Amino acid sequence: MPVYYFHIHGRDGTIPDDEGSELADEDAARDEALTAVREMVADTIKRGGNPADGRELWIVDESGTVLFAIPFDQIWGT
Repeated sequence: MPVYYFHIHGRDGTIPDDEGSELADEDAARDEALTAVREMVADTIKRGGNPADGRELWIVDESGTVLFAIPFDQIWGT
């Protein structure tokens, strides 16, 4: 099974996911990423922070290629 990495990228730099997750395919990686971003946005709101602060979750394959990015404000706006 392929391994996908979920890096959090923001104005202050990138927090890398060094472990990654084995998932069936890119669709499964996207689903996992959307769930993670929703949880992070909810946590930010609970703490009184701004969820639309320019952060993105980057989904990266085993070769280091960014497959897609999910902006936090995309989730916040939906």
